[in-house]
Amino acid sequence: MKAIITLAILLILHFRGSASELFIRVNTTGEYYVTVYDQTIYNRSNVFKFFDLPSGITTVLVRHQYTNTILYNGTLSLKHNERIIAEINQFGNLAIIQKSLIQEINWYTSYPMNDPYIGNPYPGGPYPGTPYPGNPYPGNNHPYPGNNSAYLQFLSSFKSESMDSNKLKMAKNYASSNALTAEQIATISKGFSFDSNRLEFAKHAYATCYDKNNYFMLKDTFSFSSNYNALLKHIEGK
Repeated sequence: MKAIITLAILLILHFRGSASELFIRVNTTGEYYVTVYDQTIYNRSNVFKFFDLPSGITTVLVRHQYTNTILYNGTLSLKHNERIIAEINQFGNLAIIQKSLIQEINWYTSYPMNDPYIGNPYPGGPYPGTPYPGNPYPGNNHPYPGNNSAYLQFLSSFKSESMDSNKLKMAKNYASSNALTAEQIATISKGFSFDSNRLEFAKHAYATCYDKNNYFMLKDTFSFSSNYNALLKHIEGK
């Protein structure tokens, strides 16, 4: 009996201590492999997803795949049942984009839809109306990246507005407080009647776009190539 109780306690401690997640995007050219705690991942997308990490201080090491040059070597503090999404730029600076609670998961459950890092079959995801209720990170003003439910509600309201000037105000305000994907930004851009407003919105939304590498999707939203070229010049200046 004691052996069973001891085993149960050990299992509980194991699952309680291994519920943190860390998603890292290396936002620079080249191919890298990343080691977090005792896990090492390599892929060509430069997006690395670590699951079942223990809470507490964990090490993060980023090396170039071919030269073995260290781009980043540091630590992060993970909380139980917390997901951290971070980016590392070409200078080796790590920036935390978002901290959020994650649902309790196991091998037979899935993740929310529209996560830019993970896909799944559940429409709208489990967090409609983000920010998360009871969010312990008051400084995190961006809702769940690509949240489908909130986005569709906005899109319906946006399309019902007849004046382009009002649409522009609505769209800029929404993009300022939401981590939209490039595809979502392109869909919004198509809702404007004039290229000038598409351009102004596209420039504004770029700052908070979650997957800037996909911003080429906006090319087909413009009626004139000159406006898309103006957008490219704006991006190059960032």
